[in-house]
Amino acid sequence: MTHATRLKLLSTLVLAGLSGCAHLPISDDGLSYLQRQVRFQAIDSWDMNGRIAVDTGQRAFQGRFQWHQSAESIELSIRGPLGTGILQVTGPLDKLTVRAQGKTWELSDPEPELSELLGWWLPVRSMQAWLLGFSDPMFSSEEEFGPDRTLQALEQRLWRLTYDSYKLSQGLLLPHRIDLSHGSLELRVIIDRWRPLS
Repeated sequence: MTHATRLKLLSTLVLAGLSGCAHLPISDDGLSYLQRQVRFQAIDSWDMNGRIAVDTGQRAFQGRFQWHQSAESIELSIRGPLGTGILQVTGPLDKLTVRAQGKTWELSDPEPELSELLGWWLPVRSMQAWLLGFSDPMFSSEEEFGPDRTLQALEQRLWRLTYDSYKLSQGLLLPHRIDLSHGSLELRVIIDRWRPLS
């Protein structure tokens, strides 16, 4: 290979590399943790869907979930891998309705009653904040932050959360994968889509 040919090849590779860099996805919203929290708190209605895996230490399952948030009310549905309905939870956080296996329960003390029904603890009161990448302001917490000003790890309510990755969604950094653990109970959440409704 001649010197001129090498130079031509090198310049072609450099130009290709630069053009590739120009199309790299933006991976930061330019906001601090608190600024991002304020932006999310201003959106009181949103939809989210994704995948969830649960391992209680005695049994495990995985499926897809949908979460609809409207002011103080939620609509959560978790479905099995073949679309089989597993669980539907609706209502305000202080009075939830649960539908599963053709039965309906009205919960007046939602978290302990829901946990009893499921056989494992789903901290539904805090999930709204955790899914968006924030600690629940109602409870004390220990937080670790990454260089991109996102929550990387959280210890709250006897749970340990690790935020494995984030992605831009509607111009805001949103968790993509969250690993949650409480004793032998382990959850993994993958968020595929989030969109504001207001």
